[in-house]
Amino acid sequence: MNKIRQLIVFGILTMCYVFLSACATTVGGQGDVAILDKDSRAHLQTELTMADYLAFSEQVANKMLISSLVRSWGIKRPKLIVGDLVNNTDNENIRMKDLQDRIQETIFNSGLVRIVDRSATEFDYVVRTELTSTRQYGKDGEELVFFTMQMKMFKLDGELMGHWSDDLPLGKAKRRLF
Repeated sequence: MNKIRQLIVFGILTMCYVFLSACATTVGGQGDVAILDKDSRAHLQTELTMADYLAFSEQVANKMLISSLVRSWGIKRPKLIVGDLVNNTDNENIRMKDLQDRIQETIFNSGLVRIVDRSATEFDYVVRTELTSTRQYGKDGEELVFFTMQMKMFKLDGELMGHWSDDLPLGKAKRRLF
C-alpha cells in the first residue's frame, strides 16, 4: 500500500512538473527571457527605438565617409550642406531633427568636410536623406518591416555624385495562443 501511495504521489508530482514547465514556456512568455549583449538592440515589437534610428543614421553616414568619392578628395575639404531628412515611414513621431543632427555630427567629426549652414551661398555639395518603411503581414500574425535610409549627395548643378543606403529588417513571429 505504501509503494502504491508513493507511485501515485510521484505520478502527480511528475504531471504537475510537466504542466508547469509547459506553462512557463508559453504563458506570458516567461521562457523567452534572456540576458542580452549590452550592445544588442532587441525588440519586443516591430518598431525601432530612438537608439536604433540614431545608429542607423550613423551607419549610413559612415558608408558615405568610406566611399571612393569621399576618399578621392584627399586633403581637400569641400563645403557640405546637410539637408533636412524626409520621413516617408508610417511613423510620424520620429524625431527627424535628432537623426539629421547625428548624420551631421558623424560627417563633421570625420574631419573630411566642412559643414555649412543651409543659408550659405557658397558650398560644394548638398546631402539629402530619406527614411522609408514598408510592412508585410502574414495570415497568422507574422509581421515583417523593412526600414531603409538613403543618403544622396548632389553637386550645385544638381548632378548626383553619390548614393548610399542601408536596410534594417525587423520581423515578428506568429502570435502564440497561450
